[in-house]
Amino acid sequence: MTQTPNKYILVVEDSQMFTRMLTRKIESVDQFEVIAVASFNELKLLLAENRHTFFASLLDVNLPDAPNGEVIDYVLDHNIPSIVFTGKLDQLFRDNIYKKGVVDYILKEGPANVEYVISLLKQLLRNQTKTILIVDDSRSVRGYIKHLLSIYQFNVLEAEDGVEALHILKDNPSISLVLTDFNMPNMDGVELTKHIRQLYSSQDLAIIGMSTYGNNKLSAHFLKIGGSDFINKPFLEEEFFCRINQNMELLEHISELQYLARCDYLTGLYNRRYFFEQSKEYIKQKKDGKRAAVAILDIDFFKKINDTYGHDAGDLVLKKLGVILRNEFADGDVVARYGGEEFCFLLPEHSPEQALQRFENLRKQIEDQAFILSDGHSLKVTSSIGVYIGRINTVEDALNVADKGLYRAKENGRNQVVLGQ
Repeated sequence: MTQTPNKYILVVEDSQMFTRMLTRKIESVDQFEVIAVASFNELKLLLAENRHTFFASLLDVNLPDAPNGEVIDYVLDHNIPSIVFTGKLDQLFRDNIYKKGVVDYILKEGPANVEYVISLLKQLLRNQTKTILIVDDSRSVRGYIKHLLSIYQFNVLEAEDGVEALHILKDNPSISLVLTDFNMPNMDGVELTKHIRQLYSSQDLAIIGMSTYGNNKLSAHFLKIGGSDFINKPFLEEEFFCRINQNMELLEHISELQYLARCDYLTGLYNRRYFFEQSKEYIKQKKDGKRAAVAILDIDFFKKINDTYGHDAGDLVLKKLGVILRNEFADGDVVARYGGEEFCFLLPEHSPEQALQRFENLRKQIEDQAFILSDGHSLKVTSSIGVYIGRINTVEDALNVADKGLYRAKENGRNQVVLGQ
């Protein structure tokens, strides 16, 4: 498995104690590695070497050899996203640093602020996988908003009206958020929002309305037709970032809850409830009456593994098997942890020959796999699999037939695939 390369975080801070605390906290997160300097001069030498590509930087604005925030412009000139530390804050300073294009500012007040830094870095990392669509008929406005979003590492797409926006959404279903102006030719923000909500729920995609002529009535109407938030133009950069981040965080929380509702926490596979939901949906669609395969896999002598090596070893086997099953089966297949050491499968549109061959390949892969325990001990595991192949009237009936095949596999000596009758 390819290892994910480290994301280097540049820290410019003259306090050794604060640097150590930051480094310890930041490097507790996978992928992050800190490179720290204590002065403006050290910073210049480091960046001149050009040995590292920095993911982000944390900058103290008051250094002995740069007391007036000179490091901010210098680091931003190297296109490194920057978070600024300051011991005090006034309105002029805040306005100036946002005009420069920093990600955010942090007050040096205590551990809670350091935790905020960590959450901000994690957020920037997540944002690299998120796409936002800007819809506005003004090219200059789109360019300005795109610049702001790029500071936060988002991928950005643009449309000049609602009609073009719908085409882009169709071609890019992974878009997380739409920022739309209200007054546009061809299709305005209200009609666009109505169309989007016919395709995407508020749990899947956020919509933020924007208008120069915004008022309470307009924002209320926008929220009633499915909008997630509303912002008046012109807006403060800080307010803009707060609204973007709050909506993206809400989508993240919803996604996490949906994951917990349908997935098994230990193996990362679907859970039993989701398996039955998907199977019943498949039966409802029927797929022109084509055959499908339903199967149950059981780990042989799993109780003996727990009794001999402990439940941590049993959990390790289940986790590793979860990885094998996720890699072995495609998106169209439904694979779930049925309970304990049992796993269930629904493979749509499979002939008997195809299904039996796939499960035989899986059985052999599990048999050949070495399960390395925490103490270095290598454990070998086998499995028994019962299979039903045919048209499915109810998933319960198909599982009962597969379970009969599993019972026969156990009776016949285990470590085999048996077709249920």
